[in-house]
Amino acid sequence: MVFYPVTFLLLLLTFVVQEFVPGIPMAQYATLFLPPVFFFAASVAVPFPVMLMLAFTTGFLWDARYMPGVFEPTEKVVNALFGGSTHQPELEMIGDGFGFGMSIILFGLLGTFLQGVRPLFKRGRLELPVLLVGFTTFFWLLSEYLVMTFLRGSLHFPPLVWSKMITDTLLAMLASPLIFLLLYSLAGLSRYEIKYEGLRYSFDGR
Repeated sequence: MVFYPVTFLLLLLTFVVQEFVPGIPMAQYATLFLPPVFFFAASVAVPFPVMLMLAFTTGFLWDARYMPGVFEPTEKVVNALFGGSTHQPELEMIGDGFGFGMSIILFGLLGTFLQGVRPLFKRGRLELPVLLVGFTTFFWLLSEYLVMTFLRGSLHFPPLVWSKMITDTLLAMLASPLIFLLLYSLAGLSRYEIKYEGLRYSFDGR
């Protein structure tokens, strides 16, 4: 099955592209988090075991690249996730403590949730899948923020963080149709069929 290894390679490629994706200053430094968004979109196109493999890969690489104390200092991680300057008082309370491997669990849970809309994706109805990509992106960002602040001993919700998460979510929703189109094209070229509880959708139109 060509679809699965190519999807896996595309996921790895998103981590490379992510290094060159800038924030948008006029939109609270909104950033397209390409690896998570690609994973969320792919979760509705692959079976459950493959989704778990993608969740493990995404979570492991994300933590290895961005978890404070691994390859990046806390200040740079917070700035990448929530924007602004970490020297601002309202962001100083965000810090290290988001344990390595937590992202794997988060992506696994969110990917399982997205598996429920595979029948809609199978029929080519992308309205709800796009909305759910936005929802899971927001929930992922919120979960990371809650865990980091909770482990620091205080839950703090400055307006800057809320606006940053909302703009990141909107960017994810704008990008997800393009990723879905890419997955549809790849499925058509590889003759891949989405199967869901005995129902089948053929991407080659037959």
